[in-house]
Amino acid sequence: MQFESKHGKMLTVRGKWLECPTCRRNRQMMQIRPDTEGHNIVAFCRVCKTEHIVDIVKGECFESYGQ
Repeated sequence: MQFESKHGKMLTVRGKWLECPTCRRNRQMMQIRPDTEGHNIVAFCRVCKTEHIVDIVKGECFESYGQ
């Protein structure tokens, strides 16, 4: 499920792993637990070599708009 919110575009979490929004192949980009929270975290995809800035709120990941 992806939608826009006040945090940004929602990213896909399959099981407990963040899926890369660019290549969608690396399912072990970052582990997300239900109680995880953080802002402006850099997530690096080893497959397509891209970095994404993410915000995590109550176990849900959002692409950060930045400042």
